[in-house]
Amino acid sequence: MVNCLRIVCRLGKALSVLSVTLFLFFLLVPASLYADDSPVLFAAPEEGWKVGLVLSGGGARGAAHIGVLRVLEEMQIPLHCIAGTSIGAIVGGLYAAGLSPGDIENVMTSIDWNNIFRDKPLPSDLTFRRKQEAAHYLIDFDLGIKDGRFAMPKGLLQGQNLNMLLKSVLMHAENVANFDLLPIPFRAVAADIETGEAVVLDKGELVSAIRASMSIPGVFAPVERDGKMLVDGGVSNNLPVDVARRMGANVIIAVDIGTALAARTELTSSVGITSQLITIMIRRNTAAQIRTLRENDLLIQPDLGDIATGDFTRAAEAAGIGLLKAQAMKGDLARFSTDDRHYAAFVSRQRKPADTQVVVSFVELDNKTSLPDWVINAHIDLKTDEPLDWENLQANIERIYGIDTFEKVDFRLAEKDGKTGIVIEPVEKSWGPNYLRFGIGFEDNFRGKSSYALTGQFTKAALNRLAGEWRVEGRIGTSPRIYTELYQPLDEGLKYFVASNIEYYVRNINNYSERGDILSQHRANAARFGLDAGRQFGNWGELRTGLRRERGRVRVLIGHPYYETQMYDRASVYASLAYSKLDNYVFPLRGTDVRLVWDYNLKALGSDINVQTLRTHWMTAFTWRRFTFLPGLDFRITLDNDNLPVQDTYPLGGFLNLSGYSTDELYGRHTGLARLIVYRELASVGLGGLNMPFYLGASVEAGNVWTRRSEVKPDSLIWAGSLFVGMKTFLGPVYLAYGQAERKHSSVYLYLGQRF
Repeated sequence: MVNCLRIVCRLGKALSVLSVTLFLFFLLVPASLYADDSPVLFAAPEEGWKVGLVLSGGGARGAAHIGVLRVLEEMQIPLHCIAGTSIGAIVGGLYAAGLSPGDIENVMTSIDWNNIFRDKPLPSDLTFRRKQEAAHYLIDFDLGIKDGRFAMPKGLLQGQNLNMLLKSVLMHAENVANFDLLPIPFRAVAADIETGEAVVLDKGELVSAIRASMSIPGVFAPVERDGKMLVDGGVSNNLPVDVARRMGANVIIAVDIGTALAARTELTSSVGITSQLITIMIRRNTAAQIRTLRENDLLIQPDLGDIATGDFTRAAEAAGIGLLKAQAMKGDLARFSTDDRHYAAFVSRQRKPADTQVVVSFVELDNKTSLPDWVINAHIDLKTDEPLDWENLQANIERIYGIDTFEKVDFRLAEKDGKTGIVIEPVEKSWGPNYLRFGIGFEDNFRGKSSYALTGQFTKAALNRLAGEWRVEGRIGTSPRIYTELYQPLDEGLKYFVASNIEYYVRNINNYSERGDILSQHRANAARFGLDAGRQFGNWGELRTGLRRERGRVRVLIGHPYYETQMYDRASVYASLAYSKLDNYVFPLRGTDVRLVWDYNLKALGSDINVQTLRTHWMTAFTWRRFTFLPGLDFRITLDNDNLPVQDTYPLGGFLNLSGYSTDELYGRHTGLARLIVYRELASVGLGGLNMPFYLGASVEAGNVWTRRSEVKPDSLIWAGSLFVGMKTFLGPVYLAYGQAERKHSSVYLYLGQRF
């Protein structure tokens, strides 16, 4: 009983102390801290909030960061520092360097992502010689041969176009070598691919740091900095909270836009499983950083739903989702706000100056490639003692890159004798200087007739100080061919050249019935030697003239059992003129392509016959709204002699060349074709900018072949047309088409390869 009374007394004393304590607490603490209509406030440190903004990686989902920045500005929250990884480094770096959220969103939404996720220069920017390769070798990949071994690029993309984009918006920060001296101190996080360790980039070139932070392994080539090979930082530290703390932040606002793990039902391919593995690695290091967040810190995780890391065309949508999420957290963000005067000072410091023009006093070339300086200087045309013209600088960089022997072509600002200049820095392909390129062609008309061709080209570049080249081409398939050429420029401007070439080819010449059946087939084998001289005009044209000598034989494979094998000799002088400004050779949108070839066989040179031929090709592309139109004209004419052997006839027929007929179904001494093609893009599939566009198109064609020129009359034309769907692929364009022509000719085509 006594013990029970003691326990009751002690309990009473404890309750009395607790009651007094609670009374004093509610008496002394301001009512604003516990009023029902106000959020709970956290006590700021004596020195005030030093907000560190941390932006995670996540590809296209990172546009959500822009929406968060808009709300931070609306809430008047000044930032002490920014740390970002991958897309977070891009958005964070741009904001730290002085761009407004609106500026950043304009950059993200106005980018042609198809262009960013492409390294090859547009054909319109290539040298004329490289244009010929682009037209015939449509697999957009060149395999290097170095030190007797095959060599490959370190990434599908070298990042040339991305680098130029970042340079264009960060020119004002080009000379900032210490990221603490940016309007807002900044850090980009990359990963050392050799060790897997996170690398925090705090100095050097800002663009290079951002590029390193988002160099997705296997997609973008690693960035070399300070002796390290750097890739996307997401694999090591995707949400660098610790980095912002080391920069002096006493409170963190972290924005995590990471991708959710795929469900088992979605893991149906090796690509999907590999992507899942990478996502797991990124989520684990992100979760580890989130666990370090403290009571005063804030985590923002926008619900981005099905927006994938490659959905860059949905950047505006992602930015809107980030905006809504941050607005919903205004109550939590309010404690970091400052007054009008202090925030105005922050914005004044953060925004880049309106006038950031640079006067270029000199232009220099830092050339460490195998090409001599004058070869590259021939492509440079920059004015000095004038404000920098960005468009002109970009055009110069593209011209140099169009030589197509460089991994990248960069530039930097330099100071000398108190003046500012441009230093251009080309970097040679690490997998060169000898290259293999490939092409493929296939056709099936679903009526038992098909053909194929596999082509390869080896180029040994920079043979001498005048940039000579040796090229070997080979083709196997329906029409085998082997070709080699030695090409030698003669002057420093690479305008004048000489070339010698040897070729051996085989082709079939078929004679069809009205029903499309082969009645007879001749097979021609020939060896040809050529010696040329010519001049290139900029990157748009070429004039050639030279001598040709050819010796061959023709034999019968089908039909005409009494036809004897015929040997023949041809020797000629010839001239050709070519012009090309097409923006690409697969579904072009604009530009013109013209070729004119004159050939004169002379007995005086060793030919069996005297005969002149003329071949002309013209095509132009223009786009109106979403429709592209390609009018074109092709003709081949024998000028002197209508009575020629079978090997001197020209073919016509096939998809877009009198659609409805089989390929090369018609042969004559004279051919003519006029056509109008129209198409529009319907949709794209793929990974963001790495997409494959679908097209729907149609054509109207009129043409024929004739034995004699007197037969060439308008009423002898055959009218034809086609409907087709086409798609750009890594191997080249693919078409599924239906063609219909007069005389009851129709055909369905499956075609892989160039047709325009």
